[in-house]
Amino acid sequence: MQTIDNPPYEAVTDEPALKAFLVEKLEDYALEPGKSAMDLVLFRDALFHVCKIHRILMQPRGNALLVGVGGSGRKSLAKLASYVA
Repeated sequence: MQTIDNPPYEAVTDEPALKAFLVEKLEDYALEPGKSAMDLVLFRDALFHVCKIHRILMQPRGNALLVGVGGSGRKSLAKLASYVA
């Protein structure tokens, strides 16, 4: 079991590497059979939102309610985070 002294995640120290990793995963997602390509712009806040969603999904019984205006990318970012998980 993880403790406060040993959290199950690490701080992002290299944003360009994170962006490159997520772009690669986004391209891999598009190649999956039955999946359509998502045309996402991964700006800084979107990168961190994917990380937050991923962290939540990796928790036991992890779930989240994503709130925002229509067309803000909630569903696409959740799809990408769950694919990476």
